[in-house]
Amino acid sequence: MKYSKAKPSSTNVLLIFSISSLAFIICVFFQLFVGIKSWGDDIKSQMKMYVYMEDSLSSQQLIESYKMLAKKPFIQTLGVKKDVSFVSKDKIASDFLKSNHENYQDLLGEDNPFKNLFILSIAEEYKSGKSFEKIASELKNFPGVYEVTYPNTFLDSFLSKIKHVGWIILVFIIILSGFVYLQLSNYIRLNIHSNRVLIKTMQLLGSTNAFIRKPYLLNSLLLGLLGGGLGYLVSNGVFYYFIQNLPETGFLFFDVSNQLKLFLLAVLSSSLFSVISTYFSLNRYLKIQHTNLF
Repeated sequence: MKYSKAKPSSTNVLLIFSISSLAFIICVFFQLFVGIKSWGDDIKSQMKMYVYMEDSLSSQQLIESYKMLAKKPFIQTLGVKKDVSFVSKDKIASDFLKSNHENYQDLLGEDNPFKNLFILSIAEEYKSGKSFEKIASELKNFPGVYEVTYPNTFLDSFLSKIKHVGWIILVFIIILSGFVYLQLSNYIRLNIHSNRVLIKTMQLLGSTNAFIRKPYLLNSLLLGLLGGGLGYLVSNGVFYYFIQNLPETGFLFFDVSNQLKLFLLAVLSSSLFSVISTYFSLNRYLKIQHTNLF
């Protein structure tokens, strides 16, 4: 027995629209989630500790201080080297002169008022307000240390807000995806309901459940691929519009390195939702008695 495929209908158009809406929501919030996380990671990577040294230290003593700091476990490692950088007070004075176009000697006399500086990159597991405070207390007891500064009050507040924003976005993804999925399921059930007599007739004539499911599942997979691709394209169009009008939002709305992940996420999630909904809707009519079709 040959199975004749149903002609494209308005139901398929509604299905593609629902699937593309689901893909659009997933793409937008995925980009927001990844963008905010990347922004937070970038800010965290710039959170460093600044150790100002006494003027009385000789060059050899500064070298010894560098070696002592590099041995500390809280210092971030880049490759095989500890991320500790030294900036001399002469370099700081030169940079100050270039940026402010003012000569400190005219204001404060001939003595260089700046201090020799060690800039410490802190390892990820130590980036919290309490850890920074503990590290600062330890460093202040180092011989020759004049002052230790770090973004203390800002650190915990910022990291906490980043986490909260991430959780809020995740909740929105779940709620909106669930809402669109329910709408998608209704359209799929409506589409299968219109073919319930054909499904039951094929079953009564001896067709296996797998044979009956196959064309519907293939059709739902195709609709999922089309809807997912369409949602991905529309979301990128929205991202492009925002970037053109607000270039500073580029880091948040569009990350080229994540485009392949975004496309696969949109297409695979849309196809998966479509196939799962179709499968369960079909099972309902495969199990129902022919006397209960109407």
